[in-house]
Amino acid sequence: MKERIPDILAYMQASVTQDITVEQVANHFGYSKYHFSREFKRLTGFSAADYLSSLKVEFAKQALLRHEHSVTHSGYDAGYSSIGTFSTTFTRKTGLSPREYKQQVEALYSVAKKCEETDATVIGHHEAPLASETSRCLVSVHYPEGYQAGVTFVGLFHSPIPNHRPVVGVALTKKHTHLFEHIPNGTYYLLACSIEKTFNPMRYFVLDDCLRGRVQHQVRFPQDHNQAFTITLREALPEDPPIVVNVLKLLADSLKNRNA
Repeated sequence: MKERIPDILAYMQASVTQDITVEQVANHFGYSKYHFSREFKRLTGFSAADYLSSLKVEFAKQALLRHEHSVTHSGYDAGYSSIGTFSTTFTRKTGLSPREYKQQVEALYSVAKKCEETDATVIGHHEAPLASETSRCLVSVHYPEGYQAGVTFVGLFHSPIPNHRPVVGVALTKKHTHLFEHIPNGTYYLLACSIEKTFNPMRYFVLDDCLRGRVQHQVRFPQDHNQAFTITLREALPEDPPIVVNVLKLLADSLKNRNA
């Protein structure tokens, strides 16, 4: 099945506007649902259901923002038969309801531009564990020659699909390295994406063509305590999972909590 993953991902992407199920995808490629689901997650690191759901949310984001569709039309366009299900899923993965997402573009874009004047903003999402149960690591980000980064987001996630809040993250602007501290011990994926300097607010919300990168293996703490990791950013590939999480909402929430 490994050699068929690119074709499977392409088929799921092409079917995103349909109310397609994992079982239908499995049948299309001649697998049972159980075998397909097990092998798909083993080979990609994420479940087929989560991937399909994230594709739909990403499609709806683009319908809302790029094409200025209504919330109802965006949900139907993304293959949802129930607008209630669409709204619930969208909110869970982005942190905002579809209507809020559309309304807060300008305000969150202003947050990003202000952030570009600072060195780094830490984005945290964990209940403060005991010091004896935390670790740290150093992360360095490498950019293509000539690239002008606006904001670069780096985070530790539970899945290689960034469709949820990171356990801990950072928004980098003028720095290329960051020392993550107080990382709860566990197993994570170290992911990064970068938004080039721009005056187009949409580029901060629809991240399909932004640079991205990751540490290819899972990072494990405390085993990787005090380790240094390098992420080399590159252009998006067709098989890359969508970046669904609303990075600017995470940034705004972190700044609000810090100033509270």
